[in-house]
Amino acid sequence: MSSNDQYQRRNQAISIEQRLRVVISSDFVTLVPFTADHALSFFNQYQLTSIQEATDLPQFTDVSDVCDWIKEEEALKNSFNYAVILPDEGFAGFVNLIVSEHTAFFAIWLGEKFQGLGLGTLTGRVICEYVLESDISAIFTAAFVTNHRSIQMLKKVGFEALPISAHVPHNDRIFLILTNDPSIKRNGNNELINFYQREDLPHKFYSNPLASTDNLNPFYN
Repeated sequence: MSSNDQYQRRNQAISIEQRLRVVISSDFVTLVPFTADHALSFFNQYQLTSIQEATDLPQFTDVSDVCDWIKEEEALKNSFNYAVILPDEGFAGFVNLIVSEHTAFFAIWLGEKFQGLGLGTLTGRVICEYVLESDISAIFTAAFVTNHRSIQMLKKVGFEALPISAHVPHNDRIFLILTNDPSIKRNGNNELINFYQREDLPHKFYSNPLASTDNLNPFYN
């Protein structure tokens, strides 16, 4: 890579960080950069077993564990965490973005009483539309194949399943992409693999044309 390419990538990373470390608002939901001020609300809602099982987050034994984890996350230049805030109810859930060059990985969970109301779809659209306007060309995400509600929500946001699967122990999830770039969409499998390699993650993949939400059990409504 030439010094000019390195310079451009560095400037792009700075621009993306400036764009994403802000409050992102819509008429019904606000995404606020996640801080220790949200730790207690996060901890109380995250205790539900079904939420823990649907995420890859650490186990937290108390609020201090959450605060320690927040400090670790804040030190990561390419990790962007948000509290999902509603006008009357306050903290409703959590969003994470991992940015790697021109791509990002999206994750979300909502508190139990906020599930099944369309809030996940609304929040996903707000953050993903904003991200795709911020020099990010594609957004990836994943969901456990048994989490039909989450998969349905992601499809409503605009994500599409990739024809790819992961080897054990990560073979229990489906991988999806959201992009406005046809060339990236056509090359989605390689883009996903490159993302995981850049982030030095242990997942190993293989092409699988049957890895589609259409081949899963019917979605929950």
